[in-house]
Amino acid sequence: MTDSATPDKVEAARLRGERRRHRTRAALLDAAEQLLSDRSADAVRMEDVAALAGISPASVYVHFGTKEALVTAVIERLLDMSMASLTAAYASEGSAFEQVQQAGLAYMRLLLDHPALTRHLSGAVLSEPQTPIDGTVVERIEFLRNVFEARIQAAVDAGEIVPVDSRLLSFFLFGAWQGVASLALRRDTLRLTPKEVERCLTQAIQVLVAGVTSFATD
Repeated sequence: MTDSATPDKVEAARLRGERRRHRTRAALLDAAEQLLSDRSADAVRMEDVAALAGISPASVYVHFGTKEALVTAVIERLLDMSMASLTAAYASEGSAFEQVQQAGLAYMRLLLDHPALTRHLSGAVLSEPQTPIDGTVVERIEFLRNVFEARIQAAVDAGEIVPVDSRLLSFFLFGAWQGVASLALRRDTLRLTPKEVERCLTQAIQVLVAGVTSFATD
């Protein structure tokens, strides 16, 4: 073996190639998520993703093969972000109810920072699951809601908040956050700016906290 093809150099070249492929894939996912924030998956073209990412259209097909696979990869990445963010909130220091508040803020931030996730969740409300990723979305969100419900119940059991139906409250809060966040996606007079959505949800959390803790602390 010549010096120019030593194992170390071969490995270094392989690592450079891996990093390059990772950067290209990340750029394509970022571009696709940005487009999915403004339009449905049906309206997104692979060529549009490539143009926004500044990468050749052929690279999109090399990395993902089909548009469905690309959209699936975007949603999976958003779900991974959701799992990491809310799991961290549930495991944060503080009382059970403080963890509930942290999880609520984390979920609100996710929906505002990643409107593609909000759009996907809102669209799924009106249609049956059509692709494998749709079922995965339901499973992941239901898992997070179940943990949220458990933390609410822990707060009730600890006397931190008034007795409430933890299951129903968890459904209400997840639905309310998603519904209000979706107002930023509208194109009519019902639209709120992302900043207004954030203020709306923050105010709602403050009202909720005041309501469920006032009698518990008397």
